[in-house]
Amino acid sequence: MWGHKVVEVTQDNQIPPTVPESPSSDGRPVTLNWIKGRLIGKGSYGRVYLAFNVTSGDMMAVKQVEQVQSGDGTVDPRQKSMLDALQGEITLLKDLYHTNIVAYLGYETSPKYVSIFLEYVPGGTIAAIYRTPDLGRFEEQLVKYFTRQILEGLAYLHDKRIWHRDLKGDNILVDASGVCKISDFGISKQTADVYDSNNNGTMMKGSVFWMAPEIIAPQGASSYSGKVDIWSLGCVVLEMWTGARPWHDVQEQMTVILNLFHRCTPRLPNDVQLSPVALKFLYQCCLAINPRDRPTAIELLQHEFLTDRNPSWTFSDSKIGKAVAKRGARANAEKAEKTRTASASSGTAM
Repeated sequence: MWGHKVVEVTQDNQIPPTVPESPSSDGRPVTLNWIKGRLIGKGSYGRVYLAFNVTSGDMMAVKQVEQVQSGDGTVDPRQKSMLDALQGEITLLKDLYHTNIVAYLGYETSPKYVSIFLEYVPGGTIAAIYRTPDLGRFEEQLVKYFTRQILEGLAYLHDKRIWHRDLKGDNILVDASGVCKISDFGISKQTADVYDSNNNGTMMKGSVFWMAPEIIAPQGASSYSGKVDIWSLGCVVLEMWTGARPWHDVQEQMTVILNLFHRCTPRLPNDVQLSPVALKFLYQCCLAINPRDRPTAIELLQHEFLTDRNPSWTFSDSKIGKAVAKRGARANAEKAEKTRTASASSGTAM
């Protein structure tokens, strides 16, 4: 979508009879028309909608933040914060290219919205999967399969000196073939050295239930580092094992903050039994209280919990794999329907 004029198609702005599919011979930008669809999620800021690229026939996700101003023309502080976060996400994502990072397609600024276009991942999020009735807790091989991929994406981000700072099941997308993609970079930060705790990471950023203890109570004069992402990864692993958010037995965020201040870790439910290797990976590595005791993302990829694989296991044959594939099939059917609608130039929004 780079170098193109992007136009939203609405009831008042009908789909043109023909849509050019490649740049004109004189190099002028091609107009790309898109249709805004149903709400599919909410990030740490803004709303995410399904969208259809009329020009290419592809489904997209579009995250939007309103450009709301007060009566005297000044920008509302909360809206400014959300717009700044969206601009930060655009700045980071435009230079990231990795299988396990959601792909950035472009952005659009209109009088009403700032919109960022991302690849559409039809399988939903890890959290949405375990919240689905009859799916719940993940089997061990699936936990390993997803954890390896999340770590591959995290290792890439850390190599780019980026802290994600909001890693959680709601921000890990899964496509129809089981590929995990890290999303939602609204509070991410690029630093001079990703694992250096003197990089001015002192602001309390992130979602409390996935937050590392050093964010709540820095140790000594040090601030926090990219090791906060390793803690959050451990919380995502907990989500997959238990089918619930971390600190499942705590309802109030303030109680979690107090637990973190006192260097406590989220507990496993009594009916979840893990192998010694899995427990070591989770509690001695990812959820180690001292960030210096947490391995880097690259080091964790070599942990025996992840390297010991069952060669006969496949995602497509797993219970959750089959459920995710069905979601992908529904998305393909929806895409086919929107393609027919666009071809007929009906101009009807999704």
